[in-house]
Amino acid sequence: MTGPARLDLVVRGGTVVLESGTLAADVLVRGGRVAGLVGRGTVEAGRARVVDAEGALVLPGGVDVHTHIGITFGEHRTRDDFASASRAASFGGTTTLLEFAFPEAGESPAEAVRRRIGEAVGACWTDIGFHAAVVGEAGPDSLADVEVAARLGCPSVKVFTAYRGLMMLELGDVLAVMCAAARARSLVMVHAETESLVERATAELHAHGRGGSGDHARARPPGAELDAARSVLELARQAGAWVYLVHVTLPEVAAEIATARARGTAAHAETCPHYLVLDESVYDGRCPERFVCSPPLRAPHAVRGLWRSLGAELTGIHSDHCCWDSTQKAASADDSSRVPPGLPGVETRLPLMISQALAGRLALTDVVRLCAAAPARLFGLPAKGSLLPGMDADVVVVDPAARATIGELHMATDYSPFEGMEVRGRVDTVVAGGRVLIERGAWVAEEPGGRFLRRHRLPRATAAT
Repeated sequence: MTGPARLDLVVRGGTVVLESGTLAADVLVRGGRVAGLVGRGTVEAGRARVVDAEGALVLPGGVDVHTHIGITFGEHRTRDDFASASRAASFGGTTTLLEFAFPEAGESPAEAVRRRIGEAVGACWTDIGFHAAVVGEAGPDSLADVEVAARLGCPSVKVFTAYRGLMMLELGDVLAVMCAAARARSLVMVHAETESLVERATAELHAHGRGGSGDHARARPPGAELDAARSVLELARQAGAWVYLVHVTLPEVAAEIATARARGTAAHAETCPHYLVLDESVYDGRCPERFVCSPPLRAPHAVRGLWRSLGAELTGIHSDHCCWDSTQKAASADDSSRVPPGLPGVETRLPLMISQALAGRLALTDVVRLCAAAPARLFGLPAKGSLLPGMDADVVVVDPAARATIGELHMATDYSPFEGMEVRGRVDTVVAGGRVLIERGAWVAEEPGGRFLRRHRLPRATAAT
């Protein structure tokens, strides 16, 4: 290691949390990278900026691979943009975002990727990458764009088995996308709900004069998610594709993933904080429309089952951030199928999981693994998710003794589904690529410096015989 005069930043006096364990160390930063982990106080800072982490936890910046920023869904558009969402993410300790490039009318998947990169570069405070998407139908040009997107540094593609007329692909088209992704060594991300089962449940509710937001969990029953998951896992096996089930809500789906892996399928999945700390009882309370997301929140026994799958079948915890506000949610509250689905959460994801760890529900090393390290590996980000030397200097300093109640946040909305929830720990200081964004809870950055991240492709999966 070269002399300390060349250091740019020293995070001093904290307990560094790695995926493999914890250690008392100072974090040395040079040129936007971690230059070393050394014993506390053993290296002079020289002219480097010093972040005081005495008594604090020092984690790698969070990696959130599932966000929806500045998108239009049906008649609604989210309230945020890349600047506001990445700033809010930073306040929550997330320094890398992976966002979707949904094609607009007349736009190809590759054109959507290029457009979204152009929108983000120069606006983001955090680093950002993109997933391609094939929606509506999978024609030859769209299938060819799976490879084009991978060449652009976006080796992942999103498909939906839900939202007929907006996003949904028939299963034959899903299989075609998976075959194209297998050739491109890209990951297929799937929103798995069988739309016909959702449509039938919704129609039956409407026939009985029901179907408002309070009935949301009944309108999108567990069987719809389980049925679709089984189908897409089998299609991935046939195609020899890597498959990733987003926002899993059911332990039964986790069990299907385990079975698929045993049969040789490269199957992975995530869940979200709202499926771990909330349950369907919120639909019986005040403003149930504010909790409308797809799939819906589930019964308490399903929540308990998800916790048992963390780190096994479920290798990531991501926000599925959708920044609607309470007015947008309330406009069609009497018909849950018309309420814009999704919850604001890019800022609260990591703090909620750190709080759960400080309460003893999982280890801090598991938080690093599920919210940073494992997603970075799967999504081709080798410099993210760790504070080992050579990695990007994305650093989050957390005061473990702090207590707070979730209230006013920095997301471009007027509510949080976690409002009033008590959390342990507080994100105190955030460093992204060696740039201090937040210090002692205050925003100190002057201009966005986030980069577009070109991600690595996956190894080739094995096709079924």
